[in-house]
Amino acid sequence: MPDVASAREADARLVEALREQDLAAAGQLYDRYATNVRGLCHRLLGADTELDDVVQDVFLAAITSIHRLREPSLLKSWLLGIAVGKVRDGLRARWRRRWLVFHPFDELPEHPAAESDSPTDVVREIKALLDHLPPEERLALLLHRLEGLSLDEAAQASNMTVSTFKRRLTRAETKFIQRAERRPALADWLRLNRR
Repeated sequence: MPDVASAREADARLVEALREQDLAAAGQLYDRYATNVRGLCHRLLGADTELDDVVQDVFLAAITSIHRLREPSLLKSWLLGIAVGKVRDGLRARWRRRWLVFHPFDELPEHPAAESDSPTDVVREIKALLDHLPPEERLALLLHRLEGLSLDEAAQASNMTVSTFKRRLTRAETKFIQRAERRPALADWLRLNRR
C-alpha cells in the first residue's frame, strides 16, 4: 500500500494532467477513486436507484471544475466533498419532488428492497447503526473513520468548521459505541476495534 506522501504526489500529478485536459487522466481519476466515491454515496444514500447517476455527477463535476482545486495533493478529500454535496443536492431535490408531486397511495412506485453488501451479521448490524445516526453525524464518522481523512480534510469535505466537525464526530462515535454495545452480534467486533 503506498504511503500518504506518495499518494498525494500521484494526486498532484493527476490534477495537473486533468488541468491540461488529458483525456486519459479522466479515466485514471475514475479508476483511482470510483470505489471511494461510490462507497461513500452508498453509505449516505443506502440502496438507491439513483446511486450510479450521483457517482457519475460527482466525477463530471470534478473534471469540469478541477481548476478550482487549490491544493492538488488533497484531491481525494476534495472529490469526497463533491460527493457529499451531490448527495445533499439529490436528497433536497427528492424532498422537494415529494412535496410538489402528489400521487394516490396505490400509485406510488415501490421502494426497491434493501440489498445487503455482505452476508455477515456484523456488517448488517454496523449498517443498521449507521443508518440510525443523524446524516451530519453519520457523514463525520464515515469521512474520518472509514475514508481515513484527517479532521481538517473531513471538515472541509463536509463543508463544516473543524470544531463543528469534531462535535459531530464525537456525538456519532458515542452513539455508535453505546448502541453497538447493546447488540450481541457486535460484541466481539467492538472489543477488537476499540482504540
